[in-house]
Amino acid sequence: MLYPKPIIMRRITIFVIVLLMTSSGLIAGQNNDPVLIRIEDKEITRSRFADIYRKNNLESMVAEPKEVDEYLEMYINFRLKVLEAVNQGMDTTTSFLEELRGYRDQLARQYLTDNEVTEELVREAWERGQYDLRVSHILMNLDPYAPADDTLQVYEQMLKVRQRILDGEPFSELALEMSDDPSAHGREATATQPARRGNAGDLGYFSVFHMVYDFETAAYNTPVGEVSMPFRTNFGYHIIKVADRLPAMGRARVAHIMLMTPVGMDEDDIKEKENQINDLHRRVMEGEDFGELAGIYSEDRQSATRNGEMPAFTSNRMVSQFIQAISKLENPGDISPPVRTDFGWHIIKLLEKTTPPPFEDVHADLRNRIQRDERSQLSQQAVLKRLKNQYGFTENPEKLSELYEIVDATIFNGTWDKSKAQSLTGAVATFGDQTYDIQDFVSFLDETQRRQTPAAIPSYINQQYDRFINEMLIGYKDSRLEEMYPEFREVVQEYHDGILLFEITDREVWSRATVDTLGLERFFEANRDRYQAGELSEVRGMVIADYQNYLEEEWVLNLRKKYEIWVDEDLLKTITFEDK
Repeated sequence: MLYPKPIIMRRITIFVIVLLMTSSGLIAGQNNDPVLIRIEDKEITRSRFADIYRKNNLESMVAEPKEVDEYLEMYINFRLKVLEAVNQGMDTTTSFLEELRGYRDQLARQYLTDNEVTEELVREAWERGQYDLRVSHILMNLDPYAPADDTLQVYEQMLKVRQRILDGEPFSELALEMSDDPSAHGREATATQPARRGNAGDLGYFSVFHMVYDFETAAYNTPVGEVSMPFRTNFGYHIIKVADRLPAMGRARVAHIMLMTPVGMDEDDIKEKENQINDLHRRVMEGEDFGELAGIYSEDRQSATRNGEMPAFTSNRMVSQFIQAISKLENPGDISPPVRTDFGWHIIKLLEKTTPPPFEDVHADLRNRIQRDERSQLSQQAVLKRLKNQYGFTENPEKLSELYEIVDATIFNGTWDKSKAQSLTGAVATFGDQTYDIQDFVSFLDETQRRQTPAAIPSYINQQYDRFINEMLIGYKDSRLEEMYPEFREVVQEYHDGILLFEITDREVWSRATVDTLGLERFFEANRDRYQAGELSEVRGMVIADYQNYLEEEWVLNLRKKYEIWVDEDLLKTITFEDK
């Protein structure tokens, strides 16, 4: 749902009110805690109200703390509005349930990940982000579901390739010979595509989050000039060689003058381009305007129309020679010597370099990125290991072997018939008070099957089983969060009440004041002396605000008549600012 800005601001205000009026901590659950307020069948104890009152008036540092009896009236009004929303069924609508579920899922993340592991990943990401690496690799494709024999065969092949490199064969030549990465090899021109030079395994520069996590980790753990041991990602096995490690460029803006040298250009023409770029460089250094020269001579016509200025970029978006040249430019306005890349000759002018900010400034952003990144699985794996111990996890994995002959290749088309496994029985896993039998896993296989690359059936089933167990464990923990963590239950209740308070107030007050034109006109006529205007249109905004206040007062009066309210006045007198 889209709300205009005033409504959004009201929504934020509502949530602040709810946080202050429902943040009861754990005090409310103490024994021998007398009831202070009863609204219908809802009881609020003395300690609960005292805690909320203290938080609202002391801990929140309000400018004008409310007296206890004054705050009591505000609190009762708040509870009445939420109660009315519930009685109108607003807590059962699809939009409400979806919005609350979204808030709850977001809140639950911190309980379903290992905070210590996450913080280690945040620090690791920041430290890696201080450097740009230039890396070459050789890839041998291997399906994630490949059987053990195929996996071992590819690994041994990669060991042999690595040994050939250590024995002196050039990495680039072996990348051209052995790598399954298409970018390593050139491409001839076709009717629809230009020719492309291969990179011979050179991936150029990159930094944190630019590669899959396993590849990134291997790169940052390999010293410059050395060749890694084979390691696996979802693409297959890799070996890498780290060619360079530079202080992180961050984000750069540059202008350039470019003379192109496309694939297949004659050597004499290439030499002529070199002479031209050298002459242009001389003219720049003698004081001619860089932007004017770029506009006239640069063959990158897209940037030439902007005085040579290119869009901002990070290290992984440009070829290595370009990044190396920028790394040597320190101040805005610095000019590089002519630089040769696979695309041609360049003269580069630095406009701006934004280096990585301090850890404290990017901590929250890094944490959010990690929660969306594959490395968050490391944190979840730590949680899963702990949950297995906590819930007494046991399994019967040999039951899976019964599926190896029943599941066939149709599962990779999304058409496998689960009735083929209907005769299978027996438990596959038990934890907590839950037992999952083989038919539960069969249903999971059926629900998750889709069109995908075929793989070895045993490997596929084993991987799907791990996914099944992980989802069941996390789901079990998630279903018990309110029971296990009172503070989680309280915050979810705050969201619950906040959404309802906003929706019911919008319905009964805010939106009503703007659409009830007849009521608004009557209110204006009855209170004309308040406004120094002849017509409603002249002060409409002010009148609407006052009419909203009037509607809310009338609404609250009606709610107080509709619902039974009881307060222990003697007990109320025992609550003060200093109440603990």
